[in-house]
Amino acid sequence: MQNLFVTHSKRTWAAIVAGAVLLAVLVFIAFFDWNMLRPMIARSITAKTGRMASIDGDLKVHLFSWTPSAEINGLTLQNPSWADRKVMFKATQIDVSVSLGRLLRGQIVVPQMKLIEPVLNLERDSKGRASWELGSKAGTPNGNRHPSKIPTIQRLLIQDGELHVVDKIRKLRFGGSIVAVEQAGKNDSSAFKVRAKGTLNDKPFELDANGAPLLNLTPHKPYEFSLQVTAADINLDTQVTVPKPFDLSSLDVKFTVSGHDLADVYYLTGLALPNTPAYRFSASVQVSGNTYRVDDLTGKLGSSDLGGSVVVESDRARPKLTAKLTSRNLKMGDLVPMLGQPAVDSPSLSSAKIASSGSRTPEPSGVKTPDMLLPDADLQVNRVRAMDADVTYSATDVSMPNVPMKNVSFHLLLNDGVMTLDPLSFVLDQGTFSGKVTIDARADVPVSNIDMRMSDVDLAQFKTAKMTQPPLSGTLMGRIKIHGTGSSVHKLASSAEGGMSFIIPNGGVNQALAELTGINVTRGLGLLLAKDETKTSIRCGVVDFQAHDGVLGAKTIFVDTTDVLIQGRGDINLRSEALNLALRGDPKKLRLTRIRAPITIKGTLDHPSIGIDPGKLAEQGAVAAALGTLLTPFAAILAFVDPGLAKNKDCAASMAGAGAPAHL
Repeated sequence: MQNLFVTHSKRTWAAIVAGAVLLAVLVFIAFFDWNMLRPMIARSITAKTGRMASIDGDLKVHLFSWTPSAEINGLTLQNPSWADRKVMFKATQIDVSVSLGRLLRGQIVVPQMKLIEPVLNLERDSKGRASWELGSKAGTPNGNRHPSKIPTIQRLLIQDGELHVVDKIRKLRFGGSIVAVEQAGKNDSSAFKVRAKGTLNDKPFELDANGAPLLNLTPHKPYEFSLQVTAADINLDTQVTVPKPFDLSSLDVKFTVSGHDLADVYYLTGLALPNTPAYRFSASVQVSGNTYRVDDLTGKLGSSDLGGSVVVESDRARPKLTAKLTSRNLKMGDLVPMLGQPAVDSPSLSSAKIASSGSRTPEPSGVKTPDMLLPDADLQVNRVRAMDADVTYSATDVSMPNVPMKNVSFHLLLNDGVMTLDPLSFVLDQGTFSGKVTIDARADVPVSNIDMRMSDVDLAQFKTAKMTQPPLSGTLMGRIKIHGTGSSVHKLASSAEGGMSFIIPNGGVNQALAELTGINVTRGLGLLLAKDETKTSIRCGVVDFQAHDGVLGAKTIFVDTTDVLIQGRGDINLRSEALNLALRGDPKKLRLTRIRAPITIKGTLDHPSIGIDPGKLAEQGAVAAALGTLLTPFAAILAFVDPGLAKNKDCAASMAGAGAPAHL
């Protein structure tokens, strides 16, 4: 009995002591000066964010409640030293409370957050350092790219908030106000509002965000808000749903975007998209972590439709875009801007345009001069290096004047600054033009390689609406293999090395055209004026250009027809785009009235001129000798285009009859 009494007494005294300690702790907490913890809390914030933090006002904590709260006055976070603005965030007062009951169940719910005069300054410099990349003092990415999971805030009040954003890579600069009230006003249906104005690529930029009140919001009740952005001609309307507020790693987004040039969207997204004519797209986006998935993209580029699926992965050293795109109806003219030619009547954020399947982008210094056919707008290699891509595209119904095109398709790979189009294919009604293009943009000056082949192209399919018969018939084979350096199409051509060869193993040509190369006045002009479309057979036709330092030299121009043997010489200077070619036809039958002068092709690629050079009359013998020396071993040319042509009997017989070294 005595032991039981002693035990009971000990337990009683232990309870009394514990109660006294608890009471002392509660009294201590109730009267504790929380300002003593300001330096420690500031050091903790500094360690976690990489930003120097300070609390310059009072710190008040209220723990004796089912919703414990804290009031912080004068919280400041500094920007990295390289930033233009010294302060990244500051607020005159922050009030925040936490639901104790939800916290015990493992959920962080904030019944109320109140910010008085908050100021947020976000900056990114030209080197890619961003002040919002927390965790490192320099503002460089620290590898933690996971989207933020913000606690559910049931009542958000923001009074006199300011937002300033500067992004020197995106050429974005804007500032505005942030307001959040408990309920919408009479003249404004939104309780949460962000209003910002500024510039994007030196053009007017405006952002409006609107959301419903957050009152009574729970982690299992979706929250929706809208976002409208206008930047010069870009118009973006977005509806965002947060399924579990505010877990930003999972979002459902619906958007519509329109503008004059899709490449300008780079300034909003950071993706190096191709230059295009006017566009309009709609889609739904599912955001899961750092992956953005679009399965229902639909829209138009110029007069062409475009749809498909897109996936963007942003948790990599370089964002990667993967897309499968199709067009039911493609107008080939809508692809012209991708080669550097501005779309007609399409003003843009950019002062010049160039893109190549998602990699070329505008640069002010590059423009196409009026007398040049080849565009000279420059590739911005920094954008090409900043992302990767894997894109497939196919168009099943293609419209191109005077060219019976059936299908256009390509597979584009962009990896670490190297872009490859393989295959790149244009399918005609009869025949194909396909091959591979590589652009290596890892160096300051891109290096390009082009290897394209023409296979089984039926020449009879090319004629204008006014022609009852095509001027040429037969099968055309060809190959273009070019290596060059330069940041534009024109610069690449100006440094071109390689070859271009075209062969017609057999076929037909309008007899008037064949006669005119020999300038038989009576017959050639007579047939032409009479619109006689009688065909004369082509036994063999070979055109072979060799490129060196941007000059295409005609090594062989040889067309053997039934009535005329046509040969040629000259060059095409791709640097100046000047044409300097001459064609001479030798009739196989006696012609009583014949002008022995070559037909000349002068002018430029954009404005060629065809005529007769009377100054060459006295030099006809020399011209004939010169033309003879231009006939190169045909076996090499035929094999270059297609190894199967090397034993073509018609070309062998034609060359032997012309006295040229056939080597077949």
